[in-house]
Amino acid sequence: MRIVISALHYEWKDMPSCLERAEKTFGLDGVELSWHTSGQRPHCTEADLAWLRDARGHHGLHLSAHIWDNPARAGTEAFRRICRHWFDICETTGVTGLVLHGGTWPDRREGVSRVVEALRAVADDAAKAGVTLYLENHYAFDYRDSHELFSESWEFLALLREGPDNLAFCFDTGHGHMTRTWEELLPDLAPWLRYVHLADNHGVHDDHCAYGEGTVPWKPMLTRLRDLGFDGTFCVEFPVRDDLAPFRRCVADVRRMFA
Repeated sequence: MRIVISALHYEWKDMPSCLERAEKTFGLDGVELSWHTSGQRPHCTEADLAWLRDARGHHGLHLSAHIWDNPARAGTEAFRRICRHWFDICETTGVTGLVLHGGTWPDRREGVSRVVEALRAVADDAAKAGVTLYLENHYAFDYRDSHELFSESWEFLALLREGPDNLAFCFDTGHGHMTRTWEELLPDLAPWLRYVHLADNHGVHDDHCAYGEGTVPWKPMLTRLRDLGFDGTFCVEFPVRDDLAPFRRCVADVRRMFA
């Protein structure tokens, strides 16, 4: 088990300070970076990536990254081109996992099929780059008419049942609370669960409250994860600013239950 923190949820000015705060201030094992085609803050810039290339193998932290592309809308060939770009960056920076969303599509079953085809098409390239793809549960399909894909077990099972080992499940606690699907997702997808986003909210919107300041049922949720034998990566995905008390409670609870 390791604990990392999303670079989108604390303050840093450059990549050295990003990693130093994660390790020295927060006492964590690594960072989940954010990569976007804009190459602008709050995502990593080209200067950040250049520093990571030079520092590869020397900083000693575990690195993953979140990408924000929409595989459902991109389609298989375009998504393969997009992913080759990210996989090349993974290889040169030492990032070993990419968290992604299924994206949006107006017809749910058709959208799921498009994502399944796209992710299976890139799995071999990801494996060659030493990358695991973590598909995250997201909002309900009818939430604000957003047509978000992958909030229920059947959507993931369409991909993971016959998928290669480097396709895995990222469970987002906040999204699972919003959709009321967490009690279904965890046991159904336990064989593929390797990454957990720790986020809190009030059960309606993606508030990203500090730990314990929303209504996520933390004790039963963490207990369920423990009982299922989860031993992967936890990622802090709530704001960690001046008041570190909620963050410290979160890390203490996770370490007590999973160490």
